Amino acid sequence: MNRKKALMSALLLLALQTVSSAGEVINVPSKGYSTISEAIVKARRGDTILVADGKYKETLYIKDGLVVKAKNKLKATIDAGGRGIGVTLGAGSVLNGMVVTNATIGIFNKSQGTKVENCQISQNWMTGIMAVRHLPQTNDNTIIFNRASGAIIWDARSTKSAFEHNTIAYNVGFGVYLGGASEVLIENNTIAFNQKFGYKATSESAKSTIKGNNIFGNLKAMYEYPAGNHAFDPQFTSPRVAMDFKPAGTCCAIRSPKNENLGVRFTK
Repeated sequence: MNRKKALMSALLLLALQTVSSAGEVINVPSKGYSTISEAIVKARRGDTILVADGKYKETLYIKDGLVVKAKNKLKATIDAGGRGIGVTLGAGSVLNGMVVTNATIGIFNKSQGTKVENCQISQNWMTGIMAVRHLPQTNDNTIIFNRASGAIIWDARSTKSAFEHNTIAYNVGFGVYLGGASEVLIENNTIAFNQKFGYKATSESAKSTIKGNNIFGNLKAMYEYPAGNHAFDPQFTSPRVAMDFKPAGTCCAIRSPKNENLGVRFTK
């Protein structure tokens, strides 16, 4: 009998620990949380901060192990007020479905195990996203209309994360720039209509894998892109008026190995 009680107690404790490790959902705004930053301060590792539609005039440092997610994709905006870093990622943190704008650097990462998914990183005063040493798992983002480069990846090495299925377009600088001695995977992106090279890398970053991307219409095109990439008009539906980067119906014959469109796989 005692053994049965002990076993039941152990199983109950394990169940409680499992539920606890899954974390809580903190809604913003809600009672006690008018800003995302307030929720981040009080949140614990494993929690998800679910952000309602609206504009949030703040900058964020997402603590280790937290998820910040828009309740509705691209309906919640981080407006950094024209200066500083819009969002800094802590180790194991996730940013999902948010618009990040009006910062000096939209998103900055130097931490391991991070993710940036389903976001719009637009109209920042310098670079849209900057990754130093560690590359976030970066997928299904539109990185657009930034006043310098779309993405800068510096001295980053990664075997577990990749920069894939993003649309990087209409940035004033490079689309994607690999600096230092980076060794990363850049795959199945659309890199188009940027004002410098669509993709450029230092010679020390030659071990990076750049494949399956559509690199088209960038103003400085006299650069030999790596073999295994493409060049065709992505035929964005309404990039300047509606920021709609869905390919037109007549596009695109070339697709990813999983038969998906190159670039972002969802639209606003």
